[in-house]
Amino acid sequence: MTTTAHARLRILTVCTANLCRSPVAAELLARHLRARGYQVAVASAGTHGGQSEVHEHTVRAAGDLEIDLIGHKSRLVTSQLVATDGANLVITMTRQHLRHVIGLAPDAWPRTFTLKELARRSVDLPFGLADFAAWRAAAADGRRAADLMSASPLDDLDDPYGGPIGDHRTMVAEVDALCRQIAQFVPAAPETSPNT
Repeated sequence: MTTTAHARLRILTVCTANLCRSPVAAELLARHLRARGYQVAVASAGTHGGQSEVHEHTVRAAGDLEIDLIGHKSRLVTSQLVATDGANLVITMTRQHLRHVIGLAPDAWPRTFTLKELARRSVDLPFGLADFAAWRAAAADGRRAADLMSASPLDDLDDPYGGPIGDHRTMVAEVDALCRQIAQFVPAAPETSPNT
């Protein structure tokens, strides 16, 4: 009897300290892509620091959506992580994070987006794209690095670190909406042989 497995993806989310936005984005993106039939490994990292626990307010805010971030330890993004954990897609929380990732791994440009940018671009992509790779290529079409050189609320997700619980809940809700939107427009995962 032949068995099949859904397409597998490796995605990396990146923020500053890997204590609020990127761990939440990793969990929610995994949740919404799994609902589309994908087997995903979504990991997260930060441009600074490492080995710290998620901010307590983020833990509480994420818990409202049944996301358990207790035990998560932050880690530093490296070119190796971009190549492995972000093999299919790298999603950053701001343009500054995107520039940091591209500085580490210039070849990652075609698969690296800010979360807001990818959600925005997803809406305008044609329906019927063959697979995830075609969808990602279409999302990258026409992008210019020069357009992402300065900070912009168009692409930058506010960091709630140090703010009250309400800021963390706002961030979690925004990340959930953006991840849901991205997953909605990704082509449904095709059935593939486990050896492909």
